[in-house]
Amino acid sequence: MSPMTVEDTGPPSSTDSAAAGTGGEKLGIRWDTLQDRLRSSVVSISICHCFHFDQEGVHRSNATGFVVDAEQGIILSNRHVMTTGPSFHKATFFNNQEVLLQPTYYDPIHDFSFFRYDPADLQNLFVPREIKLAPEKARSGMEFRIVGNNSNEKMSVHQGELSQLDRNAPNYGAKSYNDFNTFYYQASSTSHGGSSGSPVVDIEGNAVALNAGNSGGTCASFFLPLERIVYALEYVRRWEIPPRGTLQAVFTHITHVQAAHLGLDPEAAAREGVLADATTGVLSVNKILPGGPADGKLQVGDIIIGVESKVNPAFTELFEIIDARVGSPVSLRIYSHGEFKTVDVDVMDLYDITPSQFLRIGDAVLHNLSLQLAYYSSARITGVYIAKGGRGFFKCSDLGRRNVIQAVNGTPTPDLRALMNVLQGVGRDDPIVVKVFDHRDPRDEAVFVTRVPPVCAPGQVYTRSRVTGFWSREPFMGMTKRADAAPVLANGVEPSLVAPSATGEAVVDAAAGLIQSIEYAAVSISSNSACPASGQYTVADTGNGFIVCKQRGIVLCSSRLVRNPTSILSVAFLGLVSVPATLAFVHPLYPVAFLKYDPACLHRTDSDVDGQLVELALPLPDDGAARLVVGSRATVLMGKKNGGLEVVPTSVTGRRQLSTTTCSACLDQRFYNTSVFNLSPAPDSLVGDLGVVCDANNSILGLWVRLPCCDHDNKKRSYVGLDTLLIRPALDSLCVSDTSPDVVHVLDVEFKQLTLETAKVLGVSGSHIRELALASPVQRCVFMVSSILRKRQPEITSLEVGDVVLKVGDKRAWHIDDLACLRDKDDAELTIVRNGQEITLTVPTTSFADTQTRRVIYWAGMFIQEPHWTALELTSCSGLEVFCAVVVGGSPVEHELYSGNFFITEIDGRPILALDDVANVARDTKSPDVESFNNSVASGLRQRGGKIPGRFVKVSVITLTGETKVVSLHTHDLYHPAWQIQRGPLVSDEWVWEML
Repeated sequence: MSPMTVEDTGPPSSTDSAAAGTGGEKLGIRWDTLQDRLRSSVVSISICHCFHFDQEGVHRSNATGFVVDAEQGIILSNRHVMTTGPSFHKATFFNNQEVLLQPTYYDPIHDFSFFRYDPADLQNLFVPREIKLAPEKARSGMEFRIVGNNSNEKMSVHQGELSQLDRNAPNYGAKSYNDFNTFYYQASSTSHGGSSGSPVVDIEGNAVALNAGNSGGTCASFFLPLERIVYALEYVRRWEIPPRGTLQAVFTHITHVQAAHLGLDPEAAAREGVLADATTGVLSVNKILPGGPADGKLQVGDIIIGVESKVNPAFTELFEIIDARVGSPVSLRIYSHGEFKTVDVDVMDLYDITPSQFLRIGDAVLHNLSLQLAYYSSARITGVYIAKGGRGFFKCSDLGRRNVIQAVNGTPTPDLRALMNVLQGVGRDDPIVVKVFDHRDPRDEAVFVTRVPPVCAPGQVYTRSRVTGFWSREPFMGMTKRADAAPVLANGVEPSLVAPSATGEAVVDAAAGLIQSIEYAAVSISSNSACPASGQYTVADTGNGFIVCKQRGIVLCSSRLVRNPTSILSVAFLGLVSVPATLAFVHPLYPVAFLKYDPACLHRTDSDVDGQLVELALPLPDDGAARLVVGSRATVLMGKKNGGLEVVPTSVTGRRQLSTTTCSACLDQRFYNTSVFNLSPAPDSLVGDLGVVCDANNSILGLWVRLPCCDHDNKKRSYVGLDTLLIRPALDSLCVSDTSPDVVHVLDVEFKQLTLETAKVLGVSGSHIRELALASPVQRCVFMVSSILRKRQPEITSLEVGDVVLKVGDKRAWHIDDLACLRDKDDAELTIVRNGQEITLTVPTTSFADTQTRRVIYWAGMFIQEPHWTALELTSCSGLEVFCAVVVGGSPVEHELYSGNFFITEIDGRPILALDDVANVARDTKSPDVESFNNSVASGLRQRGGKIPGRFVKVSVITLTGETKVVSLHTHDLYHPAWQIQRGPLVSDEWVWEML
């Protein structure tokens, strides 16, 4: 939890210290037996929070709980341990017996919750000892022990003495759950993570408080008093819901001196019955939520003199009365602005403003704004909170968590039901106008235009059962129709013809015709991924590109926009019309990708726009002048994300061989064996992702392209210059075929450029050195094999590290491009120097005919696919064809395998050789009880214990380093049903979602 400042109460008096020490000496032998007496009562709780909900994200963690009713199987722990959304909990007793837990009840405000387990699930006649709740025994200065699972170490015991008993609830920061309207106890203790939910026990083994939190970086620990917990437990034992009322006001405890500073005269207070020597202070109004029952009745700074007939109530006494008055008014005697008065305030049912339902569309989670969220900024409790924007519902990357939806398409959405009514008439990929405000600052409003992607899971409405705490799901019938594929108005604005840089005026005048033609080839691109794949979580992004084949509808862009292969794409033309597109080809060597749209679709709807579009005139690869020369002047026309061009005069300052590294977490694409050029001055990195570079003759000879970067470093902006002749073979293939280009054949090695001096040392003959020395500086290159890329299949190449390549066939290898991509060659004859000897080898090549991901299966929290190229490069194991690229947070598998990037070899002893094997396992292991369990939860039927649909399976995996692991995990079919998305072999085929 977040660090906080705690008021220093000073050291205990010598009298108190002596008393504590004497008690400890007299009773020390009884403390020694405490662990033996309580060991059967305290459990370790493992937690999987499955969905983003309220303030919680998906996560896994461990905490503590203890048995308070052994006969019924009731365990007490913290609210933040149970969490408020769908979750999966398992308790482990001291003898390692495990039981699944039912999340029976959590308090809407205070930090406590109750779980249930089925006592019949315990074996060997084991009966835990229940711990008695004794709130009346808590007193300042008493010695205590915390018995829990500190740092997930079972049965750790921490000692201390209670100091404050009337501390206001700690504040853990705006981003965390915070308790309020209650006292907390404070003491110095060394307990921290994992001890949440531990009993704070006295020497007799009674619980006097519940461990709840601590102040980061200090020894201050905070305990929740038990009075309201005892109240709730009696209802839970009867399978009832404890009545809870609210005034939508936050109270704080202040001293009598502070009350006097607010104007309360001690003598006048005494006449009202508030005696300074009888209590430590009074309650004051600290916050009032707009539109709540207290709004207009109470004001911040008001002092509570009494409630009904109770004078100067403490938190417990105040809310005992409020909870008993749900649906009726409560009479408050207050001191406000210099006068005493009595006000009647209606008591609202606290559960009415506690979200117990959410809508899930794709990966997005939407629910009513909660009291906890409104509490931070004193916001009115209205609107629908975006707990997770994510993939699925919001294609706009700026619209996500922390926003609250006020209206959709002009219709107010005060709650989730109103939002669902509006969405009933919205089709897939239809534009939606969403008005939102930031829950941290309700004055911060914004309007976004977004869409529901055409490919995502059907909507589901999840509802929490007040009886069992489990969540049932039912299909959401809105947004089920697929919108017509006709173009729609784009989100952008109509671009200006040209937006030149400050130094680009002369260039514009000199090449206005070229600029205008490039203007009409520029497009804006929107990308939204259907699911995580190939290690990439990327949700939504925007960028720019250029039409390179108008007849076939081929668009060129930076591969940064499609680093997730499941990207759902749309292309906007001239800022006016937008059409859907598909990912046609990601170049395996260069940082570019090709998209495909249907030209007929555009022409049918807006022939005027279609008629204005042009395609870039790229040079043929056999054009001898088709490469920019170092030192020459050039012009960059940089496409903008919202249309238009940025024109920058520049110069080619040099060339280098590009070599990037791979992020070990997401295994992003690595670039090597690629020649790139540098520009100075370079275009502003904030303009766009792709620009064209023209020489003095206005020929497009280069691209200025932004390199992809992984999700962990998405703010990084690196650009390189790429010769257009390198991408022409792939483009030529896409212009005549609807299949993935088979034009990239590689040698499976990485080359390093050498100086002539180093080459001579490695054995290159003098005649070769002289020939190279007489060549131009650009061609004066020698290349050595620096690494073998396919570590798992070293037999695929006869090259060795240290080989110096002189020729490919009968042609000199003047340039790295001569070695990087061997078009249409199944093998290559290379002349090399090895160990000082010149030899000739025939080396097989590897084809990239279709290495794109075309199928992803989700099962038990894993996104499973065929291994992508980077994964194959990094592993030394062969024969593995099923790869888990991503493990979902809060899923059952995350407890066992914290991250993805491993191969699956067996499930329950069944060999896994292909994705079909995974699909068959998912179908075979699916629990037949899912629907009956779901209906039971929806009907509010009681259930003993925490058994949920699903089963435990044994999974064997191999990591990229070759380490074998075997784990057992629960499939958890209720909250993690299996599904898949896949697309056909053609470049125009779209992704299709399917339940398994």
